[in-house]
Amino acid sequence: MLNDRQLSIIDLLSKSEVPISSENIAGVVMKSKRTIMRDLSTIKEFLESNDIGQLIVNVKGSGYKIIINDRKAYNSFMEKIINDEEVIIFELINNDYLTIEKLSDILYLSRISVSEKLNLIKEKYSSFMNIEVSNKGHHLNESTEKKCFLLSSLISGNTGYYLDKMNITSAEYEKLCNCIEHSPEIKEYFPNVISSDIADLFISSVVFKGQKNKDTNTDFEHIFEYCDIDFTPENIATLSSISDYCISVNLNLNISQIENVLSLIEAENSIRFDNPKLASQLYHHLKRILCYPAYLKNYEVYNISNIKALYPFSFDLSIIFINYMEKLYGYQIPNRDLIGLYFTVGMEDMRNHKHNILIYSNINSIANINKQLIESSVSNCNVEITDRLDLDSIKSFSIILNGTSKDIHTDIPVFSAPYILSENEISNIKEKLENISINRNIQSIFPKEYSFTYSVKPSQTYRDILSDICRKLCDCNAINADEASRILEREASGNSLVINNFSIPHCISKKENFCMCIYIHLDKNVTVEGNNISDILITMMSASMTKNINIFKYIYRYLNENKEKLLDISSYDEFIKYI
Repeated sequence: MLNDRQLSIIDLLSKSEVPISSENIAGVVMKSKRTIMRDLSTIKEFLESNDIGQLIVNVKGSGYKIIINDRKAYNSFMEKIINDEEVIIFELINNDYLTIEKLSDILYLSRISVSEKLNLIKEKYSSFMNIEVSNKGHHLNESTEKKCFLLSSLISGNTGYYLDKMNITSAEYEKLCNCIEHSPEIKEYFPNVISSDIADLFISSVVFKGQKNKDTNTDFEHIFEYCDIDFTPENIATLSSISDYCISVNLNLNISQIENVLSLIEAENSIRFDNPKLASQLYHHLKRILCYPAYLKNYEVYNISNIKALYPFSFDLSIIFINYMEKLYGYQIPNRDLIGLYFTVGMEDMRNHKHNILIYSNINSIANINKQLIESSVSNCNVEITDRLDLDSIKSFSIILNGTSKDIHTDIPVFSAPYILSENEISNIKEKLENISINRNIQSIFPKEYSFTYSVKPSQTYRDILSDICRKLCDCNAINADEASRILEREASGNSLVINNFSIPHCISKKENFCMCIYIHLDKNVTVEGNNISDILITMMSASMTKNINIFKYIYRYLNENKEKLLDISSYDEFIKYI
């Protein structure tokens, strides 16, 4: 039988349109490459022995993909699969108190294994599931409405399994979905919720029989009766209460609340969101996920860890936004990574600045073709063509494409281009443009004078080490107290930025037009959220600057392209060598 992680890998590889490398799979499921290779071997054998599909290895060995040959057999198999985490959550929803012994019998696992799984669930869902422990057992201390949303999320992920558990036939469920889809009156009770999710809420309400407040709603009752699904007044009361919640969110949430929070973030971080659509995009997104908070639905974005590494400030700002929305207006926002993606797009729109590119050529036809190729491939650029080069007037250009046989003596990067550019050459130009301001300021961005080796003391935690490092950097005026506080607060919130064996604590600095990365080597490895860390790269940048905006892309590329070379370094000179 496949385990939960292997099922997740099958889901990932079967849905991806492109092959995914073992390194990226390891990043998604947070396991070592060696473990992933064993998982892939097991998955390959499972797919072939059940004649469901095949594991395809990319020709160049750069990735893996799963092709499902028999989709019906695959769906039938997946509907029968239920992971231990879901079983535990389902039992917590359906029992006032749940003992380790009862779960051990249900899962056929030892009490120690069950206890470990419960602890993992409490940690994973601590932001929106309050699981209490007493001598009676484990208790999910949440409202009936919230439990109904939780159960609805379970149903939507594995409908066949839960219909069987609740003695509802697939025909009854299909009839329910069809009825709601064609009922405008029912949809008005649950604004911003799609028909299939409303159907899952109807099914979820059936398990709740302890509601004290009885309620009547002939529209809900007619739906149950039409679909031949048994119900009680308590079920109707649960649905009515959820409807009241959805309508209340729809009425109370407004774009001015979001604009207010964005303005607070701007003031605190000396930043301005120039994207006029950001508030509107967040508003429409929040309407959907707040009216139907699908807490347990898997909205994991492929390579989200890589996106966070490239745009960490965007995700930091999204955390601040989410905290403000809860503090000021009481909104508990699930699926937080999606908010980070909106900020990522918003920050990119704000930061993009136009690059001026000069093509120096005496063959106008080739120059014009190259101009069109660059403008169609490189965003936000201005391309000019000249057959006469004035060295005094080229200072405003980011790069020069030399289409002549003449040498050009300038500090500006020069590409030789006497012919039509290839895709690879255009890609190199794009990379050069991304990193141009960083390359010009390497010494100031990565200063040697603040770098040092830190001696890790026995029993010191990562947080202790980072606090001590920040104190040392404050003492030598490398960072100020506000930056130190922001760095420590950011790390305390969890989800640390880790690339290979480097931890990258970071913060938004209030200093104008500022960017600095301080390299610190640890004389002993420490663990950060399950990762072995030997080096720390403290990074600070003013959020509104256009200069050095790609610093995290630069660091991400540098640490990955030189992964093997950087494994055993222990000094600043070794670190900076390959930059």
